[in-house]
Amino acid sequence: MRFLVTGATGLIGKKITEIILNRDDKLSVLTTNKKHLTNSNHSIDYYYWNPELGVIDENCIDDVDIVINLAGSPIAQLWTTKTKKSILDSRVNSVNLLKKIILNDNKGKIKQFACASAIGIYSSNMNVEFYEKSKSFSKSFLGETVRKWENSCLSIEKSNIKVLKLRIGLVLSMDGGLLKPISFLIKNFLGTWVGDGKNYYSWIHIDDIARSIIFLIDNKKEGIYNLVAPNPVNNKSFVLEIASIYKTKVIIPSIPKKIINFFMGQMSELIMFNQKVSSKRLLSEGFEFKYVKLKSALENLLK
Repeated sequence: MRFLVTGATGLIGKKITEIILNRDDKLSVLTTNKKHLTNSNHSIDYYYWNPELGVIDENCIDDVDIVINLAGSPIAQLWTTKTKKSILDSRVNSVNLLKKIILNDNKGKIKQFACASAIGIYSSNMNVEFYEKSKSFSKSFLGETVRKWENSCLSIEKSNIKVLKLRIGLVLSMDGGLLKPISFLIKNFLGTWVGDGKNYYSWIHIDDIARSIIFLIDNKKEGIYNLVAPNPVNNKSFVLEIASIYKTKVIIPSIPKKIINFFMGQMSELIMFNQKVSSKRLLSEGFEFKYVKLKSALENLLK
């Protein structure tokens, strides 16, 4: 089986490609870095694309069975008008470019299209548990971005290709994301929580996110799946769990939400998001998490 992966150098992409190569499947990668095209790597076939300019090497889908799209510019950057446009366009344009060559492929070999999405589509409400059928969507910048991102897949869904929309939660890894800076602060007695600390974090270990994506593909699933661990925790518990592993104390008072809003503006939703998301659909398919509880996930990553 041959996979085509975009965003292969990203946090999740690296883990996905590692799994694919370790089980001897064939791998094609779309890259925006032309240096990869000349590097000698007998395990990976590289192809150039530039979603911003609408450029793609159409040979990338030769003999491909499965497409995994993880492309998109980082969310955790200063939200200027320019970067917000990049965050949205990089996601929608990537899907549109892939869609164009996939739907025009006369060979019709592609069976499945798995596209990253995010739980940021759900509204911020600690009193609601969000399932895949939930229609309570956030009207924030992130919510609108994810909604447009998912909608860009609609024409592929109308074809004979199975489409997976992967609503990814807070990914825990020391190679990227929020865990590394948060744990650094807590380790050095500089960590605390926001407001009353009751806002929920729906997290997932980096190993489980990669495993769950491959699991859904291997089992030929389609539709929307929440990719989060079964036990979300609130902000305060998250901070205290890290502190207990490092054997440090939280000595700084909690940060009032008004302060976060004042200094971060719209970007404050990255810190104050409050989504209790269910993984019951993924569990019902038979997926087994390696890291069900936050403590075991953090012990693996921080020790």
